[in-house]
Amino acid sequence: MERRIRITRRLATATAIGMLIVLLMGARVTSTGSGDGCGSDWPLCHGTWLPQDTFESVTEYSHRLVTGIEGLLVAATAVAAWPMRRRYRETLVLVPLMAGTLVIQSLMGAAAVKWPQSDEVMATHFGISLICLASAALLAIVLNEKRTEHESISIAPDTGDPALVRQFKWLALGGAVLAISVAYSGAYVRHRGAELACTSWPTCNGKLIPEFGGLHGVQTIHRLMALVITIWLIALIVWGFRLRASRPDLYRTSAIAFSFVILQSIFGLIVIETGLALMATLAHAFGMSVLFVVLCESTRLAWRPTSKQIGTVSRSGVGITTSQISGTVA
Repeated sequence: MERRIRITRRLATATAIGMLIVLLMGARVTSTGSGDGCGSDWPLCHGTWLPQDTFESVTEYSHRLVTGIEGLLVAATAVAAWPMRRRYRETLVLVPLMAGTLVIQSLMGAAAVKWPQSDEVMATHFGISLICLASAALLAIVLNEKRTEHESISIAPDTGDPALVRQFKWLALGGAVLAISVAYSGAYVRHRGAELACTSWPTCNGKLIPEFGGLHGVQTIHRLMALVITIWLIALIVWGFRLRASRPDLYRTSAIAFSFVILQSIFGLIVIETGLALMATLAHAFGMSVLFVVLCESTRLAWRPTSKQIGTVSRSGVGITTSQISGTVA
């Protein structure tokens, strides 16, 4: 069993890293305009199994190839992790979510090649990719947690002030929802071609209050949403700071999340100043991906049940039963 757990942990870690690579390669396809690099054929590329000798074709085909490899990793991880669902109860949610979102995003990618899709649908593709990445990353984290053999679910310490922890829970969850919303709006900006609608920052072409019509409005709404999540994460780190002694795990994740939202603002500025330089756009996508994962992990940590909530686990080896954890959030 221990050998199997070690193998599954490595598979889960590789899957999470692979999903991040897939997401960044997808962002590269969009940023370089390589979505039609293989024409309207899928899974073939211009009717063959190999790409043409063009940048766009190789870029699109390499993304498909890596996505296929990632699919195999996801399948292997799901098969290996599912039998451990009694020991790691979180797999009951994370494994189906990881596998399901990968299938959905793959089908959406294929549909985008075969048939024209709206900008709204294409932006949703990025959001689903983020959920797949987060579920894979959280699965790897859960499987690598140190637990006793009697703990089938991650248990939070009872040291934090219950009122502060409860408030932090909702701030973390709200931050994760805001992050996926900001990611969607950013992807929509990209697919609408509105990245350079505002050539200055933080103003829009010199206007503090720009017009909300057309591409200027698309860009402005994204910036306003980015401002909202920044203010929200300031509140999160304030609550995390108040819990730093009793719940250092919550303080740590809130600090990392706040650091990445600041980095995202810097990356966004660089994207505009460099005129959509590829590395800048990829850094922006990377920062958004990590930010969402960190907020999901912060939410998971904050919503873990405590031993007081599920019944104290005795030192004599009495395990936590399914009935004890029903109604709690993993």
